[in-house]
Amino acid sequence: MNDDSDTYLFVVSYEEDKERKRVEYLFDTHVDGTARKPDGLVRLVEGVDHEDLYADLVSKVPSDAVSAYRLDPVDADVEPESIVVDEEVAAAPDAVESFVEYVLSKKKAVLTVPSRNEYEVYTKKGRAEVSYELSGGPPTTARLQITGYPPAPTFLADFFREELTNYADSQR
Repeated sequence: MNDDSDTYLFVVSYEEDKERKRVEYLFDTHVDGTARKPDGLVRLVEGVDHEDLYADLVSKVPSDAVSAYRLDPVDADVEPESIVVDEEVAAAPDAVESFVEYVLSKKKAVLTVPSRNEYEVYTKKGRAEVSYELSGGPPTTARLQITGYPPAPTFLADFFREELTNYADSQR
């Protein structure tokens, strides 16, 4: 996706209206180039004679109202990043777990996989997945893994690191 003169069609699936709004906002505020909604009816058509379909369409509506484009999937060179935050706390595992859960609630994290302590977090910097595990105790080591696309993981890692460091200092 390096050629700025190309036109791309983005298809973004969503389950909830808040996700749609988030994506529309991104398209509306993206500073490079232009993003617009196509006028009229848009369909992705596969496995048909496109010239036949085009002929059928222009027989029913004016030809200047019909546009057809060949689409080829494009892979972007954007990789998620993963950041680990470790902190040793001089407290029992139950106390550390309660604190970690409290800190996650401050970011309105949503539990997605309870058996693995996996959460989904949305911030103004983006979306990330956060999981944690505890070991030892006392002292208890808390390890949080934050995975997502920049800048969300770094933003969240800084937040969790500061919160855990302050908590660890208060337990000494």
